[in-house]
Amino acid sequence: MRPFPLKQLRLAWHDAGTYNKNIEEWPLRGGANGSLRFEIEIKHAANATLSSQSGFSGLVNALKLLQPIKDKYSGVTYAGLFQLASATAVEEAGGPKIPIKYGRVDVSELEQCP
Repeated sequence: MRPFPLKQLRLAWHDAGTYNKNIEEWPLRGGANGSLRFEIEIKHAANATLSSQSGFSGLVNALKLLQPIKDKYSGVTYAGLFQLASATAVEEAGGPKIPIKYGRVDVSELEQCP
């Protein structure tokens, strides 16, 4: 697998990995909410493998690759873009086409990060 797809998969996985079905209130319940665009989230201990295995720059580079798309399509949320990039990466790597549900909402400030 090429590095780009792997980085996008990891980005989406870690962005969604905070989901807690037992918490009803958003954004406290976590999930795919675009919070990994904040430096404090990138460096959080729960995302340590992103730093130690691929280097801190790996996740930062994944974000940098997506930023021009976000800039061009401002109506797309980071949360949706991370998940779309992951599904596209799976398909580009020879995997199945993953249906995407759109409409994810981004956290807008650090205090909303789980």
